[in-house]
Amino acid sequence: MRKRRRHRGQPEEPVEGTLPLTALYVGEAGIVRELRLHDHMVAQKLLALGVVPGARVKVVQRFPAYVLQIGFTQIAIDHHLAGAVRVEPDTES
Repeated sequence: MRKRRRHRGQPEEPVEGTLPLTALYVGEAGIVRELRLHDHMVAQKLLALGVVPGARVKVVQRFPAYVLQIGFTQIAIDHHLAGAVRVEPDTES
């Protein structure tokens, strides 16, 4: 039996207990739980930069771009992309 896919017009429910990366303040960290992007190429770019489910990301800067610390690497992404990254707040930050 095949699974039915959600209709393209309906928004998918976010993973419970997650929030957008844009909700974190400078110095706070979260664990990536999902990427909510419709553009496959942009999602692949984020994955290549290390923004993968399970990765711990720390917000270093929020304006003019989001600068994230992932391990020993820092990356910069715009507000739109940061909002598409769903994280679970990391209480050890």
